[in-house]
Amino acid sequence: MRVRLFGVARLKAGVPSFESDARTLQELWRAVPGLTRKEAKDLLVLVDGKAVGKSYRFQEGDEVIMMSPAGGG
Repeated sequence: MRVRLFGVARLKAGVPSFESDARTLQELWRAVPGLTRKEAKDLLVLVDGKAVGKSYRFQEGDEVIMMSPAGGG
């Protein structure tokens, strides 16, 4: 699957997207280039435009986006 990165995640990774064969979020967190697992774990993960929980299992054809959560003050 293609994973698209946005925001700080994209800047730190140095790429706009990458390919992954991850089936779980735990596998995906380890696969993000340029980010530690801890950094990747803090990202918001959207699949087909909807936030997913830790137990989500990726399906063929999923459109995955990872981005930093919005900050505010």
